[in-house]
Amino acid sequence: MISIWGDREVGDHVRERVPESETIVDEGLAEYYSRMAKKYMRIPCRRVLYKIRAKGIEQGRALDVGTGPGIFPISIAKAYPNIRFTCIDLSPAMVRVARENANEFGLSGLIDFKLGSAYQLPCQDRSMDLVTCINTLHHLQDPVAFFNEVGRVLKEGAHFVIVDFHRDTSKVAVWIFNLMWKWIITRNGLGSESFMESVRSSYTVPECKDFLQQSSIKRWVIYTRSLEMWLESP
Repeated sequence: MISIWGDREVGDHVRERVPESETIVDEGLAEYYSRMAKKYMRIPCRRVLYKIRAKGIEQGRALDVGTGPGIFPISIAKAYPNIRFTCIDLSPAMVRVARENANEFGLSGLIDFKLGSAYQLPCQDRSMDLVTCINTLHHLQDPVAFFNEVGRVLKEGAHFVIVDFHRDTSKVAVWIFNLMWKWIITRNGLGSESFMESVRSSYTVPECKDFLQQSSIKRWVIYTRSLEMWLESP
């Protein structure tokens, strides 16, 4: 069967995963995604901030994994300046853009952006009060290794919030958002295929449950909100 997904179906509804590149190396593309994030990520930022507020986190040390242009930790640091973020990304271009964004918002002293891998988090054991990872999980080829690292760096009773797409989402929702993404947001220009590439490379809810069960993280909840899958501490 051929569809907007561009790959074959497995079982009744779920398609095979198509891995996506882990790193953006092009400076122009990094700048473009930064502009897009600042323009369109306000509502997703509010949803993540709401979750952090609901968990009672107002201070401490936090780590953002796959930070991209840094929009999510910047929005959190603006609301809670006593949360000190370390933010990592594999892309030197993205780290540079994120530092510029933090400086633009007057937060360069509160957030440390650096190169780093999700498989070797640059933190000591049991040192973090919060770990966030937004729209990055689908880039990872070994989620269990990442989850083990999250379990290693979190303090006892600390929290994590991980958000990504899930490819077992509604076909109708994907079709509608893809039309919006291609013809309204990107206007069929640069990055017009990136939404579908991200969805195709994302993991299903059952796959993520299995990854978490294999990992060192003992307490977690997983649920969906339309296109999004949320994995977090209770």
